[in-house]
Amino acid sequence: MYATNKSHCNDVLHMLNELRERAELTDVVLEVEGRSFPCHRAVLASCSPYFRGMFTSGYAESKQERVSIQDVSEVAMATILDYAYTGHLQTEPDQVQAMMSAARLLQVDFVGRQAAEYMKDHLDVSNCADVLMYADMLGDLDLVESCGRYIASRFNQVALQPSFLQLPLSLLQSLLNREDLMTSSEDNIVQAALRWVDFNQEERLQHLPALCRCFRDSAISSELLAELESKCTSTDDKLVYSKSTNQRLGQVQIEMQIFLREGLLKHHSQYAAPCYDPSTGELYALHIPDKLNNFSVTATPNDELYLAGGISNKTGQPIKQKEFYQYNYQLNTWEPRCDMELPRVSCGLVYLKGYIYAIGGDNSERRVERYDPSCDEWTWIPAIPKPMSSELCAVTLNDSIYVISKEGCYCFGTTENRWSKMADMQKPQTCPQVITYQGSIYCLDCEKDWRDSSSTCVEKYNPTEGEWKWSGNGSFTFDTATLMVYGDTLYLLTVLKRWNLLERDMQSTICIFQYQPEIDSWLDLKDKGRLVPPMVEWLESSSRTDCLTARMIPMCLGNPCRFEDLELHSISDEEESHYTFSDPHGSGFLDNSDEEDGLPDQEDSDEDYRESGSDNGDI
Repeated sequence: MYATNKSHCNDVLHMLNELRERAELTDVVLEVEGRSFPCHRAVLASCSPYFRGMFTSGYAESKQERVSIQDVSEVAMATILDYAYTGHLQTEPDQVQAMMSAARLLQVDFVGRQAAEYMKDHLDVSNCADVLMYADMLGDLDLVESCGRYIASRFNQVALQPSFLQLPLSLLQSLLNREDLMTSSEDNIVQAALRWVDFNQEERLQHLPALCRCFRDSAISSELLAELESKCTSTDDKLVYSKSTNQRLGQVQIEMQIFLREGLLKHHSQYAAPCYDPSTGELYALHIPDKLNNFSVTATPNDELYLAGGISNKTGQPIKQKEFYQYNYQLNTWEPRCDMELPRVSCGLVYLKGYIYAIGGDNSERRVERYDPSCDEWTWIPAIPKPMSSELCAVTLNDSIYVISKEGCYCFGTTENRWSKMADMQKPQTCPQVITYQGSIYCLDCEKDWRDSSSTCVEKYNPTEGEWKWSGNGSFTFDTATLMVYGDTLYLLTVLKRWNLLERDMQSTICIFQYQPEIDSWLDLKDKGRLVPPMVEWLESSSRTDCLTARMIPMCLGNPCRFEDLELHSISDEEESHYTFSDPHGSGFLDNSDEEDGLPDQEDSDEDYRESGSDNGDI
């Protein structure tokens, strides 16, 4: 006969824990910070080599009824004992470090590993330098490297934190030597090191020659090189710099266009958005959080990307989300940040002067909250005076946030901390797309019913004049349109589909118009260069497309060998999916429409692209 009681282990642990709580059959009492913990030696020894050695090695503690434990907090000991008797680990965030220290001392490996993983998952700009120093003190090399990678990915922001100035020389050198520092200039690295030196110049100036060995002098400005030489206290020593000529990771960022529309692209096992480099004609894949729809994205002037809200379908039913992410360039993934206060769908998401604002998209369609990246925290700001539909657009200009929807236009002044009504548009926008360019706001009703053959004009709003005006020298006829800024130029991409009776199929015309601000005119570019990405059939879809411009790292993005590797993921009507991308200049929202079933292969796309213009066109 052979039988297994699957609940036996849990039953035994449960009973042992009840005996502990009643102090029955316990044979040792642990004294920690004045608190007594009755325990069973066998349980302690079974999960901790520290206690096993204590109770079996012949030490005095093996015979004592009471054992004093030093260098462990009362809360940490209670947490570890709960784990030993239940197999469950639970503690408050502010106790994780103390618990990890106790776990390392008592050799409870599972608890130590979980604490380290928690710290990795909750690194932010304000705490990463402190965690790095703590991990280095414990000798946890894996946590040290995780902290190093995080600091490298947010170097410019972390270098401004007070904790950065507390780093010991050895850790600072290891950071400054990293190839993956996300900073656009070697000068930023030098200036961060100089701030560290100036914090305690009397003691740290002697370390300047050692720090200079981390700097790549060929990429340092002449002004900073002169400043470094002037700070060298010894006239006998010549400053020696790094011999490396490699560019840091942040110095290879290239301005790219990120396109998003209804329906995600499935790149192998992950969802992705097309990311296109017009300077080379190369197409890449920007990974997107799995099965998350109706989200919004914004970019900061430093090219930090944030993603908020949406609908998750992981449970089979659409659920509004409070999720908020920050993009990790090295890994091409989105890292969770503090959840928003409210679940939001297709909210207006913008960056302004160090903060991220999430506007509308909640159940009331008017609540607004603000995120502070320096402390990973959301706070409320005044709500929009009037509820806004899901088709709102939000942009920032100067010190203000502008919200445009079919219900009207409103402006939030961050200085006054209040909303005010703006002038109404010349023509209310059913599906507005808004972008800022050279001090003005440009808006276009970018998607129309297929039966609507009327032309559409771009409207322009100058905050100084306080009114909307028609922009340009004419109107545009299209099925879908996209406003986008690339380089220093504003463009309008339009797609017009018409039935060809002779060919008996649908044919599309893609046009690029370049805005000429000096004469307030839109120039039809006959030579489009590489402005039209190799996704012609995809752009021809009736779904609206929005464009975000940001400086990306080609080597870190997904790189499909052939464009058909990106399989269009259809979204069901029940999911009512549409997506939002916004940037420092503007944001747009995608509405739900019928999907095309597939995407063209690279050869067809290349042929269409070559016909659209030469490689040397003005972009």
